[in-house]
Amino acid sequence: MSSRRLVAVALACASLFSAGIARAESDLLSRAEELLRQAASTRQAAARFHLADEAQALAEQAARKSPRSAEPHLALARALNVSDPDHPERCRPGACERATDELHRARALDSGGALASTIAQELGLALSRLRRYPEALAEYDRAIGLIDAERLPNLWDDPGSRSILFSNSAETLMALGRLGEAIDRYRRARDLAEPGSLEWQLAEWGLGLALDRDEQLDKAAESIRHVIDVDPTMSHLSDDNVFFEPPGDVYYYRALGHEAAGDRELALSAWRDYLASAPPARWARRARAHLAEVRRGPAGNEPDPERLQVRFGEPETFADLRPAAELREGLGRYQDDVRLCYARALKTAPHLRGELSLGLEIWPSGAVYPDARVFDDRLGPAAAPLERCLERAARSWHFPSIGGIQPETVRIRIELAPAP
Repeated sequence: MSSRRLVAVALACASLFSAGIARAESDLLSRAEELLRQAASTRQAAARFHLADEAQALAEQAARKSPRSAEPHLALARALNVSDPDHPERCRPGACERATDELHRARALDSGGALASTIAQELGLALSRLRRYPEALAEYDRAIGLIDAERLPNLWDDPGSRSILFSNSAETLMALGRLGEAIDRYRRARDLAEPGSLEWQLAEWGLGLALDRDEQLDKAAESIRHVIDVDPTMSHLSDDNVFFEPPGDVYYYRALGHEAAGDRELALSAWRDYLASAPPARWARRARAHLAEVRRGPAGNEPDPERLQVRFGEPETFADLRPAAELREGLGRYQDDVRLCYARALKTAPHLRGELSLGLEIWPSGAVYPDARVFDDRLGPAAAPLERCLERAARSWHFPSIGGIQPETVRIRIELAPAP
């Protein structure tokens, strides 16, 4: 069975509070919601769990103050669903089970049905983590029945939430082996999302994998090429809020991506890792077929990304909004992205080496927006594929959040050299 789901950490924000709840409860839940937002952007597991525990305590206080209100139980379930960023596919021991109980309590108290869709979606996620796929699918179907998928979005919609719902339900259908239905829902998820967005990319990934497992190989390859063109280093497969069931399925996605990008050795390695993860027999057969096909292809002289020399210079800032040490630490997490782009460029330009500058506009949220740009390039026309790969990869980079509303313009020198 296979599953890759996006955890919509802000999915319930818009509907968490109703106009009629008491002020004390509202204050407690507002503080809990802020702690959950902080937890979602925290990379260290211990710190993330500490914030989740604080949010849980506030939600429990709110539940005691307003025993007939559904909102505290929804907030409590979301705190219990917080996971280790290195293992987002599982909750802490017993937490998912309790989260499902709290969500059922919220449903029983939600007499007007204002939270019905959100509760169903949260239950789908919790049950997916518990691998209770038929129950998870029933919840996703319930949520789908509560929205009008054909209507145009309005101001009150959470952007991408409808796409996430269809994507997550498609994952569950694939976990149950119902590939045709999964393909239909992935297409709906893709069509509901803004082209190029995270939701669009994850729907396209899922569609490509489902088509591949359904042996619609040309269509599968087309979907994977589309998403690789937007996210060449496949960064969103490692997003903190994306999880895989079983965990080994991440190698299937990466293997398809490396095949589409022409990374022969990396594709071989990913297929071997997938088979070593003891996957279900029905998907292992497809993986072995891929592995045999890649082996038959020309070996060539493919650079090993891990051996390439990549060095970031001291970041230059223009408003001094972010400490240089913070920027250096953040950039260090993305050296592998640069190495992968460089390795691909070396296949067609084996003598490519030298320096370039990469400009980033980093917003207070930590996101790089709207684009990264390579300039002051001394590498010549042969570096064009490298530049394009770097600019697209850097769009997915993320740095710690800070206060304020102004973006920080940052310029980084990058030195590149082949393996010694």
